[in-house]
Formats: sequence, C-alpha cells, structure tokens
Amino acid sequence: MKRMAGILPLWMMACMMTSCLTAGLDELPAFEEAEITDVTFEYRYKDPGSVWIDGEQIVKWINLPVQNRVIDSNAGTVTCTLQVPAADGTFTEAIRAQVSLSSITGKFYLSAAASIAPVEGAPRLGVPGDFSAPRKYRVTAANGTAKVWTIHVTGLNR
Repeated sequence: MKRMAGILPLWMMACMMTSCLTAGLDELPAFEEAEITDVTFEYRYKDPGSVWIDGEQIVKWINLPVQNRVIDSNAGTVTCTLQVPAADGTFTEAIRAQVSLSSITGKFYLSAAASIAPVEGAPRLGVPGDFSAPRKYRVTAANGTAKVWTIHVTGLNR
C-alpha cells in the first residue's frame, strides 16, 4: 500500500503533463523577410578618469545619432551620415576629436527571425570596425531567403 501511495502522485503528474491535442494544428508560416529596418552606431572609448580593473580602464560608449538615413529595400542599401555629439562629462573634446569612421561599432535591426553575417571583410556587428567604405552584410530570413545589403556611412558631422 505504501508503494502504491508513492507511485500514485507520479502517475497523476504524468497524466497532467500530457496533451490530448495531436492533430488539427495550423502550420505556421516561416518568416521570409530578409530586411534591415534600422541602423545605429556608437563610438567606444576608455574613460580617462576611471578606476583600472585588471590593468584596463573602463570602456564607455557614446551613441552617434544617425542622420539622412535612407533604407532602400529594393536595392538592399542603407545610406546615412553620423553626428558626433558635443563633448560632455567623460566624453571630452580630446576624445571627441578621435571619433572616426574607421573605429565605430554598428548595430542593425532586422526583420523578425532573421540573422546577419558580415560579407567580404565587413566588421562583425557589435565590435568596433572600419565603416569608412561601403560594407556588405548577408541577411538571412527564417525560411532561408538571403539578401546582401550594402551599408554606406557617408560621413561624420561634428
């Protein structure tokens, strides 16, 4: 009887954790869009006033507002200009003068369930890289549709 009392809760849990629904489910469509919907960029710098941690200064970043953004889905291009913000706090004039297209970090917003990969030596996204020349990225939709996009940052406004 004690053995039955120990098995009964397990049997009840097994019954409650199953589903009777085995057919009649709608087939959901796979996402087929391979689009870049927005872009953002930032500049990363070492805070000169920070406490050193393991021999390194703390890294901070400043968003570079995107201006004149043109996203052409048919051509697979994104063209924009970046604005360098005014000096403020730890983002000094000296650091501001160092901002260049050759050392910025890109972040792209994609259509639902898509993935992105650099093409032809383009910098990895999320890592500082060189955007001084047009860069190409392959966006792949969930259903496997792929599209190569060209990102062209035309300059920095100070």
